[in-house]
Amino acid sequence: MTLVVLGFMGGMLAGALGLGGGVIFNPVLLTMGLPPQVSGACSLYMVFFSKIASCLVYILNGQLNIMYSLWVGLWASLGGVIGSLALIMYVKYGGRQSTIVFILVFEFVISVSLIPYFGTMQVKADHDGGKDVWAF
Repeated sequence: MTLVVLGFMGGMLAGALGLGGGVIFNPVLLTMGLPPQVSGACSLYMVFFSKIASCLVYILNGQLNIMYSLWVGLWASLGGVIGSLALIMYVKYGGRQSTIVFILVFEFVISVSLIPYFGTMQVKADHDGGKDVWAF
């Protein structure tokens, strides 16, 4: 019952805030005592279904460029494999995972700072007559 409640609440929170489900589910599963590998795999499995549903909605509405999505997916998959192998080698030879955690926290702080900034710039541009905020 605890897993059902946590899954429901995590899904609602992730959907309402626009977060990836892994941001919610990984810490919850780790807190429940699961090993990091199992927690990561379970989190990805849970998020998989919401991503499939989102893609289907965009396809049915004609808003998904499938060839572009496949192109981006190919490079993202390649980057994920290379990044995973590099991480495994770093931890194996460096022996410390804390450096990776600090890098991820730094990336998260930068994202949390820049998303509201660019959102505010976009709202301001829309209000001021539609000047494109992304044209630097």
